Amino acid sequence: MNKQQLNNALHVGGTLENALTGKYTLNATSVVEEAMQLTKKNFWSFLPAVLFLAAVNVALFMVVLSVLLDSPRELMDAFVGKAVMTDDLLASGRIALFASTVLSAPIYAGASLMGLSHAIGFRTKPRHIVKGMAFAMAVTLGMCFVSALQSIGNQILPLLGMFLGITFSMTPLLICEKRLRPVEAMVVSFRAITKKLIPLLLVYIVIAVLFVFSYATAGIALIWALPFMFNVKGVLYREMFGVGIEVTVAEEGDDDSSSGGGNNEVFNA
Repeated sequence: MNKQQLNNALHVGGTLENALTGKYTLNATSVVEEAMQLTKKNFWSFLPAVLFLAAVNVALFMVVLSVLLDSPRELMDAFVGKAVMTDDLLASGRIALFASTVLSAPIYAGASLMGLSHAIGFRTKPRHIVKGMAFAMAVTLGMCFVSALQSIGNQILPLLGMFLGITFSMTPLLICEKRLRPVEAMVVSFRAITKKLIPLLLVYIVIAVLFVFSYATAGIALIWALPFMFNVKGVLYREMFGVGIEVTVAEEGDDDSSSGGGNNEVFNA
C-alpha cells in the first residue's frame, strides 16, 4: 500500500498587480451583504476569538494605565464626566491606547486571517486566533508604524487620522498572506485602497455606524460588530489582492487502484 500526495496551488480573487493599478471591481453593497452572511454563518465559532482579542486589548490598556496613573479609574471618571479631563489624563489614555493596539497586533492579525479564511470558504476554530503569532515581530512593527502615523494624523486633523487608518487597514493581512515587509505592506495597502476610495469609504461607514450603535448599547452590539468587521476585511482583501491557497489531496491505495482516501484542504495563510 502506498500513499500519494498531490499539491495544487490555487488563487482566489484579485491580484497584487491589479490592486496596485485599481483594476479590481468593488461594490460596497455586495461586500456588506457577503460579510453579513459570513458573520451569521461563522458567528459562534468566531465570537470566542474576537472576544479574546477584545479582552487582551482591555487588559493591556488597563496595565499601561496602571503604570502611567495612580489608578485607571482616574481616566474612567474623567471620561464619564465625574472628574475633569486634564491634558495629563488625555495623554495617558492615548499612550495606553497606542501600546495596547501595538502589543495586541499578533492577535489582531490572527482575527484578520480568520476573517480571510471565511471569505474564501474555510471554516475556523477559536484557536486559530493565534495564527498571527507566526508573524508577531513583523505585524507588531507594522502596527506600530500605522498607529504612530494615525496618531499624528489625529493631532493634525481627525479626518486625516481616519483616512490613514482606512488606507493602511490591509497592512496586517499583506504581511501575513503576501509575506511583505511592514513598510512595503503599508505602501501597497495605501496605493491599492486609494484607487477605490469611495466604495471603501462606504463600507467603512457601515462599520463605523455599527460601532457607534455598540457604544449606545453599552458595548453589547460589539458581539456582532467585531466579527463583522473582520469578515469585511477578509472579503475586501480577497477582492483586492486575492488569496493563495494550497490544496493537498492524499490518496491511499495499492499501485493498481485506489482503496479510498481523504481530501484535506489547507489554507496556508
